[in-house]
Amino acid sequence: MSVSGGIGKMKQARQILQAQWDETSSAWQDENSRRFEERVIAPLLTRVRQVEQALGQMDVILHEVRRDCG
Repeated sequence: MSVSGGIGKMKQARQILQAQWDETSSAWQDENSRRFEERVIAPLLTRVRQVEQALGQMDVILHEVRRDCG
C-alpha cells in the first residue's frame, strides 16, 4: 500500500468514526457521554488528523527521494 493510500484509509476511518459518534451522541446525552467524548473521541480524532498530516509530509518526502534517486 502506498502512503497516499494509507492517508485515504485513515481519512475514511476518521469520517466513519465521526459519523457513528454523531449518531450515538444524538441518543446518548448525559454526563458519561460528554466525558467519553472529551476523554476518548476528541483526543482520538485529533491524533488521527495528526497522523494524516504526518503521512502527507512523509508522502512528499518519499516522492522527492524517488525523484532524486530514480
